[in-house]
Amino acid sequence: MKIKYLYIALVLFSLVGCKKFLDIVPKDKFIPTTVEDYENMLNFATVTTYGDYYEDLITDDAFLPEGEPGNLYTKQRLSNRKIYQFDKNAFGEGDNDVLWSEGYKRLFYFNTVINNIMEAQGGSEANKRSIRAEALLGRALEHLLLVNVYAQHYDQATAATEPGIPLVLEADISAKHRRNTIKEVYDQVIADLTSATNDLPLNAKLNRFRGRKAGAYALLSRVYLFMGEYGKALEKANETLGLYSTLANMNNYKVIIPGPFPFVPGTPVGWTDVPRGIDHPEAIVARTFLRPFGLGQDVCASAELTALFGNDDQRWTLYYANGWPPAPPFNYMTRYGVKIFLRGDFFNNALNTPEVYLTRAECRARTNNLQGALDDVNLLRKNRIVPAAYKVFTTADFDNDAEKVLRFVLEERRRELAFTGLRLMDLKRLNKETRFAKTIKHTAEGREYILPPNSPNYLRQIWPAASVMNPDWQLNP
Repeated sequence: MKIKYLYIALVLFSLVGCKKFLDIVPKDKFIPTTVEDYENMLNFATVTTYGDYYEDLITDDAFLPEGEPGNLYTKQRLSNRKIYQFDKNAFGEGDNDVLWSEGYKRLFYFNTVINNIMEAQGGSEANKRSIRAEALLGRALEHLLLVNVYAQHYDQATAATEPGIPLVLEADISAKHRRNTIKEVYDQVIADLTSATNDLPLNAKLNRFRGRKAGAYALLSRVYLFMGEYGKALEKANETLGLYSTLANMNNYKVIIPGPFPFVPGTPVGWTDVPRGIDHPEAIVARTFLRPFGLGQDVCASAELTALFGNDDQRWTLYYANGWPPAPPFNYMTRYGVKIFLRGDFFNNALNTPEVYLTRAECRARTNNLQGALDDVNLLRKNRIVPAAYKVFTTADFDNDAEKVLRFVLEERRRELAFTGLRLMDLKRLNKETRFAKTIKHTAEGREYILPPNSPNYLRQIWPAASVMNPDWQLNP
């Protein structure tokens, strides 16, 4: 009988063969047995990466100019161009959908720790539980991302019946999996994080790639925000910031090698002194994309995103440039009125304090604490806007109107989190509200592509390399 399994990656097969992990000890293969062995798995390079920056190409933040020179559309691989065209079938069976393959590979590592650490040799009970808690946080991070790319957005009315993604809770590649419902995935994520909060350390071990208690609370605040449970999201945001609340003043960072249009920022793409994610003071739990500077060099801010920034915003100065390379034909601002995204500081795309402040601000605005919402945004902007242009906003600036305040908060969220992988989820959840629903349009190869609110094309199709081995899985419409 053919074994049906989640297609993870051949590299995993070399580690575990075709039997259950730890059933046998392959010759010349590493098999963890001690607490130290399992903890070291949390330091593997594989588990310091996260997410898929390509998914930002589906959003209203992305613009791929086609003019020569400086064509950013044709330089994209075919699957990326399909994502930009809102084609949910962007990946064929022979293509590597890294969000799926790398995500489930990381889940294998996390599950190996979760399933086995408590029986490992050496170490105290408390240390074992702490290591297990870090792996639970990692597992929750992966499952939450996967369900939000491959499934409909969470809706309380339908989550118990809508197909989500396979929940993988055992380090067993021969196990049979099904597409769990969206509710089942969210319930497991919440259970993992709730359990993790009991044993996670207050401070990360070794570096910011490792888990800590504030990280579990931060991810719970994201989970509840996605669910529309604003009271709970607010509570978890408060718990996060009660443990870790550092913001970095971007006025203290600079372009250290200026270019002519006006800058060529970002390292190694360009040159700024913005710390990398593992060292950044705003990082609660750090990860990077497989390409550590994400879409840097590969995408322009859309005209709509461009309009949200001003030249007094250090994010606009440090993360975007008029042209790349720094020569007149590549000046996107002159040709299109936009900047190219050129952030290159190996930035953290997992859990950062600015997101938590913005989650709290949104929840405060939605629960009619309007000045509280603005206080959070004001604090963030004080660390983003040049001092001469910084303004303290009050509710009077918005006519004491709750919706105007909320829209301002959401605009700030969009500015802060652009090209970090969260815009897709924000679009899907905000499309559930008629007042925020929007149609996105991209133009490519002389044709206009349209993505209506709540379109099934928001959902990436289950990776064919996995679904072909599991023909009973329901595919996305």
